[in-house]
Amino acid sequence: MIQFHDFGIDVQTYAERGKENDFPLLKQCPHCRVKRPLHRHGYYERNALTPHGDYRIWIVRYRCRECLKTVSVLPSFLLPYFQYTLSAIWQVVKEQLGLTEGTNQAPFLPTKDGIIFYVRRFCRNLSSLHSFFARWWRIIGPIVKKEKERASW
Repeated sequence: MIQFHDFGIDVQTYAERGKENDFPLLKQCPHCRVKRPLHRHGYYERNALTPHGDYRIWIVRYRCRECLKTVSVLPSFLLPYFQYTLSAIWQVVKEQLGLTEGTNQAPFLPTKDGIIFYVRRFCRNLSSLHSFFARWWRIIGPIVKKEKERASW
């Protein structure tokens, strides 16, 4: 499972600190809901691509001693299963919609083929992205489909 944490720093600072970031202490397991601090289980590396550079960053993992499931804590500037940061994706979206002019100062933005790849992935992961933004904005509840109107006799 993935949880998000706002470290209050940018990608470059986060990457420079590495494993010395101020990682949160998880006091309750999101899987089994046991109110017991989770054990720091280790770290893994992942990419964070920004408009101005790419970084290898450390992600902390915790493990519940009761249900033995793990939780990864992602910084708030990342989206799950995307290498590009939230700001890089947003910049590309704004440029494609014509809201801003494209700049040649950002060599690490995705190409047109990359954008198509990410749009397809976005559509496949729509429910998990909805969950991400629902937690981010503290909106509770799934996407609800309206029932079809039926004629009453």
